Amino acid sequence: MALALGGCVVMTPSASLTALEMASVAVTHAASLSSSSPANAVQHPHDAFSGACIELNRVASVADFVPALQAELVKNGVESRVYGETMPSSCRFTIHYSASIEWGKRMFEDDFSPYMSAARLELREYGKILASSSYKPTLLGTDKWSSTADKLAPSVRVIVKRVEAERRLLETKAATPALSAAQEEVQTFAVPESRLK
Repeated sequence: MALALGGCVVMTPSASLTALEMASVAVTHAASLSSSSPANAVQHPHDAFSGACIELNRVASVADFVPALQAELVKNGVESRVYGETMPSSCRFTIHYSASIEWGKRMFEDDFSPYMSAARLELREYGKILASSSYKPTLLGTDKWSSTADKLAPSVRVIVKRVEAERRLLETKAATPALSAAQEEVQTFAVPESRLK
C-alpha cells in the first residue's frame, strides 16, 4: 500500500512478503546449522589410538582451524599436540591437513567475512596414510556459515573411529558367511602389506 503525502511516498510491505522473508531467514538459519557429510573418505584398517601429533600447516589460513580440530579430536577421545616443521620421532600417529577460505557476505550484513570453503584431513602412521576425508560445502552451500568445528566433525569421525570400514566388514561377513578366502579379500578391500610400504 502506498500513500502519497506531498511529494513523499510511504510504502508498507505486504503481510505475505514479510512472512516469506521470515520463512526464508528461518530456513537459511536452520540449514546452516545442519552438518555436512564427509567427502572422499578413505579408510584402511588401523589400530585404535588415543593420541596424535598435528603437523602445523602455515599455508592453511583458517584462523580457528587447529583449535577446532583439537576440540573435535577430544570429543572423539583423542588428545593431540601441534608441531611445526620438526615432528618428534615419538609421534606414531600424525594428522596432516589443508584448508582454504573464501570471502562472502552474510545475510543482512554489508561487510565481507571469511569462511572455510574446503578442508582435507589425513591420518598417518609413521608416514603411511591410514585414513583421509574432506569437507566440501553442501550442494546449495547451506553450511557456508557453519562453524569450522561443525564442518570438520564428520571428517574427524572418519579418521578417528574407523566405523565405516568396520561396519562394511561386519555386514559383509554376516551376509555371506561361506566366502572363500579370495572372495573375502576382495570384499574387505584388503591391500597386501607389501604394497603399502
